[in-house]
Amino acid sequence: MKKTTLLLFAIFSTAWLQAQDKATFNLSFNHLALSVKDVDRSAEFYSGVLQLTEIVNRTKIDGIRWFSLADGKELHLISVIKENVSLNKAVHIGLSSDNFDDFLQRIKQLKIPYSDWPGKLNTVNIRADGIKQIFFQDPDGYWVEVNSVPIAKTPVEQIKTEVWQLEETYWKYVKANNLKAYLSLWDENFIGYPSSNKIGGKDHIGDWIAAMYQDNKGKKIEYELTRKVENVFGDIVIVLYDATHIWTDDKTKVVQKTAFKLTHTWKKSEKGWLIIGGMGAKK
Repeated sequence: MKKTTLLLFAIFSTAWLQAQDKATFNLSFNHLALSVKDVDRSAEFYSGVLQLTEIVNRTKIDGIRWFSLADGKELHLISVIKENVSLNKAVHIGLSSDNFDDFLQRIKQLKIPYSDWPGKLNTVNIRADGIKQIFFQDPDGYWVEVNSVPIAKTPVEQIKTEVWQLEETYWKYVKANNLKAYLSLWDENFIGYPSSNKIGGKDHIGDWIAAMYQDNKGKKIEYELTRKVENVFGDIVIVLYDATHIWTDDKTKVVQKTAFKLTHTWKKSEKGWLIIGGMGAKK
């Protein structure tokens, strides 16, 4: 009896494993997470040196910041785990640039030490297939590779996701009253027609934020975004959505709620996606 039971168990186990082998699912790369000591210092490196665009940290946990790696891929910087991490050059982030020589000049101007794969300082590595590579480290010692691999054309849906994440970042900056970060989203030649009915450029783009907080002292702002549509025209994306401002008093009672319909036009530049035009009106 015991042998029969074991035999039946083996048969059913084999059938279960075979069923598992036939299961169909797809996996794709989503994000890379790095354990860092000082999340703000690391964020400054990745935004300043590599010019990555910060996106909304959907965990909403303090000590974590997210950045876009383009094509819907993300870099997560995490400072809430305190264990030490030991790494060598074999573990590294690999990024491609469509203008490698310009990036190399930027690294030199910033006086960031770089090397080839064997470790020779200030030397560009030439891979067997002719691709150029340099290696350098971030503030926590993580190795970063930048190479000259041609960048493939980004699928339309990934572009839509990337630009929508920037819209979410836009409102994150508004909520934090972070004017410096907010201004980084706009092209120098931006022109817009906001709900104030005053056509203007980038030089006054943050005026409404200052006025809004001035008029709502002692209150706290929350917001709700309703995604409508994004239309992609190569390196131009038009975004339509609704945004609702929700102001609460010190007892979390809603004292004011205003809905707007908005459109932004984004253009891909050397600095990433930037807003070149926009329009807004109350609903």
